[in-house]
Amino acid sequence: MNTQEKWHEMHSQKRHQPRYPSADLVSFVLKNFKKNDQILDLGCGGGRHVKFLAENDFLAYGVDYSANGIKATQEILDFHKLKAELKVASVDDIPYENEKFDGVLCYGVLLYNSKEVIEKAVKEIYRVLKKDAIAYVVVRSIKDYRYLNNEKISKYEVLIKENNDSRSAFEENGMKMYFFDKDEVKRVFSDFKQIEINHMEMSLENGAICNHSYLIVLKK
Repeated sequence: MNTQEKWHEMHSQKRHQPRYPSADLVSFVLKNFKKNDQILDLGCGGGRHVKFLAENDFLAYGVDYSANGIKATQEILDFHKLKAELKVASVDDIPYENEKFDGVLCYGVLLYNSKEVIEKAVKEIYRVLKKDAIAYVVVRSIKDYRYLNNEKISKYEVLIKENNDSRSAFEENGMKMYFFDKDEVKRVFSDFKQIEINHMEMSLENGAICNHSYLIVLKK
């Protein structure tokens, strides 16, 4: 089963559909965007961030390559009587015209793709953003326990093998993931005129493992 098929299966199960938006994303959006701005959630999954955008008076758009993810997102919107435009599509082929969006959100999505797809996806994010518009992208760093504890395929790519079913990486078994250091962030996003790199980390199991992500703000 490839990564896309695995996500398609996972999005058919409600336990793999987080209900609440990430606090850092909420803060970023409310600080940087205004009512009726057009914002794309690229890789929207089960729809938690699309719902947040729609209920806060943004013009919400969601794209995901899993039809089950899009279905779950639509069900959430329908239940709450909210509206958004949703499309099944890949991150490296965004089905919108040039310079359409005031903002793009891509939260924990790029890392499930190959280097080549990531590079194409970043060019697509750049293409669909308006001039001076911003994107918020979250990726995992090489300080994350998944990178440190698994088989390296290349400098940044890892094959996940997790035997502990209490850890989140257990659901990612068999997936290839792409991790970043700051130099790789700067290389991949070099087309953008401004790149801000922050980080977020959370230790678990009394500090035995650590989730470590880069929070990247990009300006076209």
